[in-house]
Amino acid sequence: MKRSVVNLYDQEIEQNLIDRYNSASRKTRQDGRVWYYEAQSFCEGISKRYKVDSYIVAAVTSILSPRSRWERNKQDAEAMVKAFVSNEGIDSFTVCNTHENKGKAWRTLEGGYEISDKSPKTHSFAMNVGLLSPDHITIDSWHIRACLTKPGEGVVDTVDTITAKQYRRVEAITAKLAGKRRMKGYQFQAIVWLAIKQEWEK
Repeated sequence: MKRSVVNLYDQEIEQNLIDRYNSASRKTRQDGRVWYYEAQSFCEGISKRYKVDSYIVAAVTSILSPRSRWERNKQDAEAMVKAFVSNEGIDSFTVCNTHENKGKAWRTLEGGYEISDKSPKTHSFAMNVGLLSPDHITIDSWHIRACLTKPGEGVVDTVDTITAKQYRRVEAITAKLAGKRRMKGYQFQAIVWLAIKQEWEK
């Protein structure tokens, strides 16, 4: 059976996240602290290059992010923005994502789609990358795995999506741990994200 957050107490999730944070090297912590600043810089660069609002760029990037590595995510976001401003059409390029998400991202550029907070991960990622919002934390599949495992366990079979209710629960736990370390929630999350990816992708 896959591990799930519904089977853990808050204290257990907290300890797993603390252990994962503590497992991060000094460099990983430094990288995590600035990760979202660099991501925002990417969005601002695309915004200036193609004359598209930086938050819209962030929203497009967020919608195209599921199951996509960050470097590919950035490539796809720029390809879409470039095609849109050049009037090349949605079929003139490919992305490493679903047709549904491609369509949503395109409609975001057209002004016909807004990310709802009912899609908490996508909404939070756009808010973090686009606005450095201190009130949102991106709880993606890697963060969920970090909630459910300990460093050194190796790759474990876990759920990688959670309900909106569980999302808010994990978000609150993460924000609490970040606050104790005098950092933004998205900074703590980025450190944990980097730490578990480095272990699992060895």
